[in-house]
Amino acid sequence: MKAYDLGFGESVDALSVRPGKPVEIDLPGARVAGWCGGRAPGIGTASWPRSPVTGLPMTHVITLELPEDYRRKGQDLVAVSFFHADDHVADDIEGVDELLAGTVPTPEQAADPFLAAVAATPAARHPRQQDLEDVIGGAHALIWLTAAEFAAPRIDPPADIRPDGLGDKYSRGQNAWDDSAPEITVWIGERTGDPNTGIAPAKNGEGGYVEAWSSDDKDLDAFWSSVEGISHLGGTVMPCQTLPEGLTPYVFELEDGVGGVNFGGGNAQIDLESGVFDWAQ
Repeated sequence: MKAYDLGFGESVDALSVRPGKPVEIDLPGARVAGWCGGRAPGIGTASWPRSPVTGLPMTHVITLELPEDYRRKGQDLVAVSFFHADDHVADDIEGVDELLAGTVPTPEQAADPFLAAVAATPAARHPRQQDLEDVIGGAHALIWLTAAEFAAPRIDPPADIRPDGLGDKYSRGQNAWDDSAPEITVWIGERTGDPNTGIAPAKNGEGGYVEAWSSDDKDLDAFWSSVEGISHLGGTVMPCQTLPEGLTPYVFELEDGVGGVNFGGGNAQIDLESGVFDWAQ
């Protein structure tokens, strides 16, 4: 297998390591692999993931077409979409968690257009949505996409029908109505020279994995310096805190700022094989 780096921008000749940042990245042989921010892929508006805390539609962070080695749920599932809520400190909306779990709405809830839309979400839930929760309780979602879904026209989030009192984005967490970032093209190119390509991240050299900055080898130090802060598939992960347990060689490390996501200056590890998810700042 190979490892891959991501770059962001509208031209392969002017890519950055993060959208809107001046730090450039060179990706020889890069190809377009998706987009970040803005709209979601063609999954149907009613299937747009919502926060179980607020009921607000999550922000679309990135949709990425995967190299064949990383299609771990089947070769017919060619891409993934990642959504983010940042709702671990959000004020919850009463009844939302039960409605998203499939509880029948009360007459009062059914008469509320916002809660009625929340109540309709379970029936429209995408069949390949994977709910993710970080160590501090924030909700996220990963959706595996067919080629048809990836190629379909992109969709906007559900219409904003919030009643009065639900518009404070500082008390409600990030959401697609208030915090959607501009769409930017994502490019992918092969990462070369990574000693951990094809090796599961692990501590203490287990399985032959070499943790970043753990060696006195000057060439390795130079390599790690060159890839620090770059979103990537496979290879060396650089979590800002501890290394999550259960990662496989098929890990997707996503840096703060991509698609408007707020990891507090940190990054996330999304494992496409084991389902392990964590982020740290």
